Parts: sequence; C-alpha cells; structure tokens
Amino acid sequence: MADQMGSGGIRRVGIVANPKVGQGYFERLVAALKRGGVEIAEVRPDGEPDGSSDLDLVFVLGGDGTMLRASRMYPGRVLLGVNLGKVGFMSGMLPDEMEAGVEKVLCGGLEVQEYRMLEVRGTEGAPELAANDAVLIKKRPHQLISVDVSIAKEELFAFRCDGFIAATPLGSTAYALSAGGPIISGDAGCYVLVPIAPHALVSRPLVLGEDQVAELKLAGREALLSLDGDDPREVPSDGKIEIGLSRQSVRIGRTEDWSWWRAVRRTFL
Repeated sequence: MADQMGSGGIRRVGIVANPKVGQGYFERLVAALKRGGVEIAEVRPDGEPDGSSDLDLVFVLGGDGTMLRASRMYPGRVLLGVNLGKVGFMSGMLPDEMEAGVEKVLCGGLEVQEYRMLEVRGTEGAPELAANDAVLIKKRPHQLISVDVSIAKEELFAFRCDGFIAATPLGSTAYALSAGGPIISGDAGCYVLVPIAPHALVSRPLVLGEDQVAELKLAGREALLSLDGDDPREVPSDGKIEIGLSRQSVRIGRTEDWSWWRAVRRTFL
C-alpha cells in the first residue's frame, strides 16, 4: 500500500543516526532541513529508547539495520532512510542526492509504502512486533534443536535443524533469502517460514496467509529468539512461540523512482 505525503505536510522531524556515519552527512541533512524551514525536534543515535511521537517524518542515516532499530524507536512514524549501509533495501534516498531529496520531500514528493509486520508471542509477556523477521536458532553451535511446527493449530511436522526464520515480505529479502526462502512482493498479505539447515532429505519453505498462526515448539534443547536482528533472548527447552502477521505496519518513505522489483534487481542481481 502506498500514498503520497502532500506539500506542506513536513514541519517537524526527527533524525536517527548510526554512530558510525560520518559527521558530514549529518551536517548536510541538517543544513538542507533548516533551509526549508523545518524544525528538527530531536536527534538520536540508533538504539535509544522511544522518541517523540509528535513528528511528521523521521530521517534515518545508516543502513537497513538502523532502519529496523528506528522502526522500534518511532512506531507508526514514516521513516525515510538515507542509504549509508551495504544493502539499503529499505532506504529511500541516495546520499549523493540528499539536498535534492529534502527539497523533493518538502514539495510533496514523498511516497510512503506500508509493510505488514510480524506479531510474535512467547509463553510469557506481551506480543512483540518485527518488521523484518523473527529467528529461532540453536544456542550451541555443535547441536541441532528439535522443533515441532503447527499451523493454525494443525500439527504439521517436526524438524531437527539449526532453527527457523519467520519473515515478512519486507524481510523475505534478508536472512530468509540466504536460507533458501522466496522473495515475496512487498504488497502481499502473507509471511514465510523457512527452516535453517534442516537435517532432512526433503524440506521446503512455507508461505502462510495473513490469518494463519504458526507455532514453533521446542523439544529437548533450549534455543535463542531474535527479532529484527536485536539481541537474542533464551527460549527454554520446552518453550514455544506463536507467530502471525500483525495488523500493524512499518511505514517507509521514498523519494527516488522506486518499485519493489526494481529494488530487488538493483540490490541482488
């Protein structure tokens, strides 16, 4: 789903900057925004707690990892990434065109795409969201884990494997792709479940509908769970997690001439 932010709609912005990004990029962005009469409400390094919710737009200086952290810092806000990372699939502005890009944004030329997120629920605590993926992976490098998989409460199969990746269409171009999963169009209402190095002669990724909930239950060994590449937490040896597609979305702004499949071609081919 895409929409256009109208002219005059950007008055108050935030900036999330990866600490490894050169100061020159930050200074160029600030200067361009000030020339346009935009208030810079706050500047934060990625990974800080949630920022202000009263923002029209959040600029993100960094790569896709910084974009994912910014999505947790500013849930529901439109994120516009300046691609200073290695992949930049989620970015919407090229660093060489920063000044022209800011001008385009302020003149109403920002297109916003919305991508459904995952909802992940453990045995305890409130459900959590992930824009890219949820990864359940073995804790010890030399041992496999046993995972019983149920879909919509129907027992499907049990795998001895390194783990599983559940990925949104946006996340289908990340870790899930390297594990053999498909690339899913960004506007598809589904998610994918991909086994990691299964100890089996036959295994295939599963593409699941927007109302289907997957349950991954451990049998015998503990594992680790990581959302969007964040620090993993331990799942006990008899623990389980439930995964489904959330009704909430991450909102990504772009100024360049962009389409999903053009970005796939540019990034991976």
